[in-house]
Amino acid sequence: MGARGSSLGAAPDVSKQPNLVHDVISPVKLGTTLPENRLDPIMRKLAALLCLGLAALTGPAAAQDAEAATTGRHFEAVYSVRARGITAGDFNYSFRQNGAGYEASAERRITGLLRMTVGDSQDYSYSVRGQVRPDGALQPVTYRHQGGRRDRVVDVRFTANDIITTANPPMGMGHPPATQAQKAGAIDQLSAIASMVVATGDPCSRTLRVYMDGRARFDFVMSPNGRVNVNGPAFHGQALRCRVQFRPIAGFSDPQEASVLTFLFAPTTQGMYAPVRIEMPSDNGLVVLDARTLTVNGTRLR
Repeated sequence: MGARGSSLGAAPDVSKQPNLVHDVISPVKLGTTLPENRLDPIMRKLAALLCLGLAALTGPAAAQDAEAATTGRHFEAVYSVRARGITAGDFNYSFRQNGAGYEASAERRITGLLRMTVGDSQDYSYSVRGQVRPDGALQPVTYRHQGGRRDRVVDVRFTANDIITTANPPMGMGHPPATQAQKAGAIDQLSAIASMVVATGDPCSRTLRVYMDGRARFDFVMSPNGRVNVNGPAFHGQALRCRVQFRPIAGFSDPQEASVLTFLFAPTTQGMYAPVRIEMPSDNGLVVLDARTLTVNGTRLR
């Protein structure tokens, strides 16, 4: 990706985009006849892919130095999602660590032509609070998201022995729902983003256990895939490229298949990694999640 907008190479050969959505979208194939009062198939698919954008920005918990635990670390980012030349929406993220505590928040907003079709029915807000363990790993305590066509509020409590989800109005917990053993050691997606940002060592050499939105359990198996030159609105320079295998575990509202994604991480002078770009294959082509702005400890990367 030497110039802005260039490709990172051929898309992986996968049969299905991982449908990491809440429970409000059922993607349909392009070309389906559109009955009155239903979403246009292309817009429906883009909404689903925007949902994926949130989960795709995940990373491992890692040890942090003593100075970071004392002075704190801050990270803010704004991302755009594009598919087949159409801008689907924005994802804004903020993380703040001070001493032994941290909090993160995010907003996902549909934009452009898609918003004309679905309005605010795919908008969501997210928040999490947690603790920094002695080894530096981030441990969520309480997580919440709200939004969607039913304005559902989902609260998640992370305890020593389980992860407990409540929803109003109620929601299904997937087919099959994640077991207590499957949930053990998993973290929410906002904490996963933060863990990746403050990681030490190679962010591409690990397996991530993610429990997204209070019910969807999956692994991201990450491996190094070289470096690539990036020249985008948020970052200019060499980024680490990771091959990321999505492995569904449990708790999804519809069947999932394994897939492969590409993450780009921008190393920063502040010692953190900024997720600058995500590439996601789908049955309708390549979807790109691109950073528009990246701010680390109050300093814009570009």
